[in-house]
Amino acid sequence: MNRKLVKRIMRADQLRRISVYRRTDGLFVYVEEQLSMWDDCPPAWVGEPPSGMFYSAAEADIEARQAVGWLRLIEEQGQDPFKERIVDSWRPIGIVEHDLLMHLLRGDFPGRREILDQMQSVEVMRIDPEGSLKLRSQGPLQDVRDNDYPSNRINGRIPVEGFYMDDVDEGGALVHLLLHVIDGKIDELEIYKEDGSPVLIDPYEIELDRIRFY
Repeated sequence: MNRKLVKRIMRADQLRRISVYRRTDGLFVYVEEQLSMWDDCPPAWVGEPPSGMFYSAAEADIEARQAVGWLRLIEEQGQDPFKERIVDSWRPIGIVEHDLLMHLLRGDFPGRREILDQMQSVEVMRIDPEGSLKLRSQGPLQDVRDNDYPSNRINGRIPVEGFYMDDVDEGGALVHLLLHVIDGKIDELEIYKEDGSPVLIDPYEIELDRIRFY
């Protein structure tokens, strides 16, 4: 049966998540999903069988927090799963991460050629639950110009910014995707939601043609 995502809770290590869905009949279910990474295949979310049905998303959310072990532990410890900060070690960029960055770099801007050269050796470190990445690479340095939404960081520039509507439910806010270039090198892919609420549509799962640019 078709269903629509209305809420998501991500575990701090980004390997498990709870997704609450609304069915076409108006009832709600939740699914615990695990990130599966096999060999050179792109990471994919694999879901457990869905829960029983609920009359509201709030009821499904309450049940999930009681029934799912890692989520219950977070609740018992008085932590907010949305506020946990992720600091991974440096690693090669993943396929979907690379696809997203290359999509952001598809337009022309001064310094783009050098940035594309840097992408050939880029490594990443995930730094927050929204999916922001710290970036490092080899390659030629380049001085780029800010777009219409300049960086407020010292010696930092944002040559490109994309966004998409986090419209899993009615009235979703914008999710912003900003590429930071500092001292001539790509430094960070910053991802944040405009209203500060948790991101529902994962930036690495969004259809790339839904991303717009300033």
